[in-house]
Amino acid sequence: MRLLLVIFLVPISICSSNIPITSELLESVFGNPDSEASPSAISSQVVPVTPSPDGMTDTEYLEAIDKYVPSVADYDKFDWSLTKRVASNSQANFLISPLGLKLALSILTEAATGSTQSELAYVLGFDRDTNSVRQKFAMILSSLQTQSSQYILNLGSRIYVGATVIPQQRFAAISQQFYKTELKNLDFSNPVTAASAINCWVSNATEGRIPDLVKPDDVSGVSALVLNTIFFKGTWQHQFAPNATKSQLFYVSIEDTKEIPFMNIRDKFFFAESKRFNAKILRMPYLGNKFSMYVIVPNSLTGLPYIFDGLSELRTELYYLQEYFVDVTIPKFQFEYTSHLGGILKELGIRQAFEDTASFPGLARGQVLSNRLKISKVLQRSGVEVNELGSTVYSATEIALENKFGEQMMPNAEVIANRPFLFFIQDEMTRQLLFTGRVSDPSLVDGAFKVTLSSAWYCERVKILLIIYVLAVFLLAGIGSLDCRQNVPSDISRLNFFDTDLLRYTAEDKKGNVMVSPASIKSILAMLLEVTSGDTEAEIKSALRLSPYKDEVRDQLNLYLNALYANTSGVTLQNTNAVFVSNRLKLKKEYEQAVRNIYLSSVYTVDFGDTLNAANTINRWINHHTKGLIPALVQPSEINPTSESLLTNALYFKGTWRYAFNPKYTHASCFYNGNSCQKVAMMELHEDMNYAYIDNLRSHALELPYGTGRYSMFVLVPHDRSGINTLIRDLPYMSLPQITLLMESTSVRLFMPKFTIDYSDSMVEPLRKMRINTLFSKNANLSGMFENGSAQVNNFLHKVYLSVDETGTVAAASSSAMVIPLIEDGVQLKVDRPFVFFIRDNELELIIFEGKIEEPSLYTEQNVVDPMQRNGQIPQNTGQWRSG
Repeated sequence: MRLLLVIFLVPISICSSNIPITSELLESVFGNPDSEASPSAISSQVVPVTPSPDGMTDTEYLEAIDKYVPSVADYDKFDWSLTKRVASNSQANFLISPLGLKLALSILTEAATGSTQSELAYVLGFDRDTNSVRQKFAMILSSLQTQSSQYILNLGSRIYVGATVIPQQRFAAISQQFYKTELKNLDFSNPVTAASAINCWVSNATEGRIPDLVKPDDVSGVSALVLNTIFFKGTWQHQFAPNATKSQLFYVSIEDTKEIPFMNIRDKFFFAESKRFNAKILRMPYLGNKFSMYVIVPNSLTGLPYIFDGLSELRTELYYLQEYFVDVTIPKFQFEYTSHLGGILKELGIRQAFEDTASFPGLARGQVLSNRLKISKVLQRSGVEVNELGSTVYSATEIALENKFGEQMMPNAEVIANRPFLFFIQDEMTRQLLFTGRVSDPSLVDGAFKVTLSSAWYCERVKILLIIYVLAVFLLAGIGSLDCRQNVPSDISRLNFFDTDLLRYTAEDKKGNVMVSPASIKSILAMLLEVTSGDTEAEIKSALRLSPYKDEVRDQLNLYLNALYANTSGVTLQNTNAVFVSNRLKLKKEYEQAVRNIYLSSVYTVDFGDTLNAANTINRWINHHTKGLIPALVQPSEINPTSESLLTNALYFKGTWRYAFNPKYTHASCFYNGNSCQKVAMMELHEDMNYAYIDNLRSHALELPYGTGRYSMFVLVPHDRSGINTLIRDLPYMSLPQITLLMESTSVRLFMPKFTIDYSDSMVEPLRKMRINTLFSKNANLSGMFENGSAQVNNFLHKVYLSVDETGTVAAASSSAMVIPLIEDGVQLKVDRPFVFFIRDNELELIIFEGKIEEPSLYTEQNVVDPMQRNGQIPQNTGQWRSG
C-alpha cells in the first residue's frame, strides 16, 4: 500500500488599495445538498445515484458521457433566469425554448462589438474566451444533430439579410462553422413575398406545426431577421397504456378544479423528494436515453411559485435522483405559447442592442446610416403535445433587426401531477435545456397565446409586493435603475456546508488562534477525487456536496479553481497546486492530463530516497508560490524515503482595506480571553460599514471590504466574552449569506486588534469528523493514480499565514488627526474578546479563509495615542452609541 502525504500552504497578508469588480458569471460551487440521508425514506433526501446507462443503444453517445468535460462557462444561468422571468408575468401555461433564444442571441454576439457585445455576453453567461464559447455551441449543436431512429430532432438556424445589409465574410464563416447558421438574402422591400418565404422555411422545419410565424407587417422595414427553429418528437421509454388513461380532477387553484384525462404507469424511474423545494422530481426518459423530460410537482397546491423563486438551485437537486418504482399519474396536455421577449431581455441587462447606439458591424459592414442596425423585436412561438406515446415539442425564435434611423428491490414512490407543475426537456449529454414550461391548466388545448407583460408593469408589481408583504425582492443587477439581487433562500446556503463544518471541527474547543482555508483543502481534495473510487470517492463527494456525475464534478471543481485567481492593484489571489511523484513510479497518463488541464496543477518528479534534496526541491516551490511568506515547510527528517507522492497546494492572498486604519490611532487596550486581560495593539476606524446584530447567534457582524468590494473580511463578535465556542457551534444553522442579508450600512466606530497567525495542523481528524474516513485507511481506493497499485493518504498537513494590520494608504477621511464627531444612532464595536472571521469572494460567495482569534498581537510601546484625545481635543457625546 503506497503512502501519500498531502500538504497545504496558505499565506495571506492584508493591507490597503483598490480592486475592480470582474464580470465572471460563475455560480456556486460545492453547493450540492448533503447526501447522507437514508435512501429508503422518501420523506428525506435520497442518496445521489448516477443514472444507469442501461437501455442506451447509441454507444458513441455513451462514450461521449464518459470522456466529455464541460466548459467552465456558466451556460445554465441564462436559461433559468429567462424561465423565471417568463413565469413571473402570469400564472397561465407557458413554454419557451432557452436554447432557441440563446442560439439566436449568441450569433448576434458574434456580430456585435463594444458595450453591445459585452451586455450580450454578460447576460448569456459566456466565457471570456470566444473560442471556448464557439466550441461549446459547436459541441451542443453536434450533439443535437445526431440522427437516430428512436427520436426526431430538427434544428434549423438562418439569418435573412436585406439588400442594404452586407455581412462580413468572417462573420458568415463563423456562423456557419460553429453555429450551423446560414445567411440568406431576402428582399424585405416586398413584405408579402418575404413573409411567405420565411413562413415556408419555418413550416418545413417544424413539420407544419408553425405555418405562419410572421405576417407581412412584421417584416416591413426590417433589415435583417435572425430565425431559429427546434422540433422534437420523442417516444417514452416507458409508454403509458392508452386504456389506463382516465379522467380525474386537476386543481388549477384551490377553488378551481377541472376534469382532465390522466395517464398512468408504474415502472422504474429516477425520482427524488426535494426538501429544498418541498416537491417531487421525476425524470421521464425518451427512447435512446439521449433526451428526458423532467417534471417537478409541488407537494402543496400553492407551492409552484416557491419553486420558481429558487429556480437557479434546481440543478443541484437533480443530483439526488435515485431509481425507484414510481406510480406516475400525469395529465395529457397540449398547448401553444407566443412570447415577446424584448422587455425581459432588457430587464436581464441586454439594453444597448435595442438602442440607436447598438453596434453590429459583423452583420452590417460600414458605419453609414443605412448599414447600422438595432434589434426591434424578439419573438418566440412554441408548442407542446404530451400523450401516452411520447411528446412533440417545437419552437421558432425570431429576432428582427431594423435600421436604427429607419430490476432489483428498490423503494417505491408516487407522483400525481394534479396541480400546476414545472417541466423541462434537456439533452442528457450536454445538459442543455431545449424547452422549459409550466402546466397550469391542461384543459387549454386550443392554442393559448400569451404575451409577456412590459418591464414597467413588472416593476410596479415588485413595488406592490414590497409594500404588502414587506419582502426584499431582488432582481438581476441589469434592471435599469433598480439596485437589486436575486432572492436568497431562507434555508442554510449549501455553499457553506463544507466550510462551516470545517471551521467547527477544526476550531471548536481548541485553544489559541485557528485558521483554515476551505479553498485550499478543496483544491487538494479535488485532485484526490479524480483517482478515487468506491467508498473513498463517495465520502469525499458527500462532504463537498458534489454531483454524482463525473463530468459535472470536474466542471464544478474547475469552476472553483478558476475562481481562485485575481491580480489587481487591490487584491492578489493565487492558487497553485503541485504533485511531487517518486522517480520510482509513474502516474497514469489520464490522471496526469486531468491534473494539468482540469485541476491546473504541475507535476514534478523527485527522489524521496534523497530526503535532503527532496526537501529542498519542495521548499523552493513553496517559497516561490507563497511570495516568501513560507520559506520552508518540510524538513528532511520529516520525509519518509518510501513516500510515493506528495500533493501540495499554495494559496496566496494579499488584500488592501477600502477603509484603512490610521496607525496613529493604534493604542494599547484590553483583550479578554477568559477572565484575563491582555494588552493588545488595538486599531481604530470610524466609517460607514455594513453591520448587524444577529439575534440567532447573539453576535455582532461587521464587513470590512477590500478595494471596491469584490472581497471582504467578515468579523463575528459574540455578545458574551465566553461565547466563542457557542458561536462556532451555531454557525451551521445560519450561513454567511444569510448574515449578510441582515447587514445594513451603519456608522461604526470600530476598535479591532492587530493579529498575525502562523498556523499549521493535520486535517485528518477534522476530515474524519466530516465522515471522510476511508481515505486515511488501508481500504482507501486511489487506484486511478499510479500505473500499478494503489496508495493511501498517511497525513493531511495544512499551514496558513495571516497578518492583519493598518498597513497601506490611509483613507482621506481618516488621514488627519481631527476630532471624530459622534453620530446619532451609530455603533461602537469593540472587538475585545475571541471572535470569528471569514475572508470571502462576495461575487461568488466563496469562502477563501476562515478562523477564530483568541490571541491577537500584543502591544509594544510606540506611538502611544489616547483614543479620546486628538490634537488636544476631546469629542463631545452628541449621540447614543450602542456598545459592542
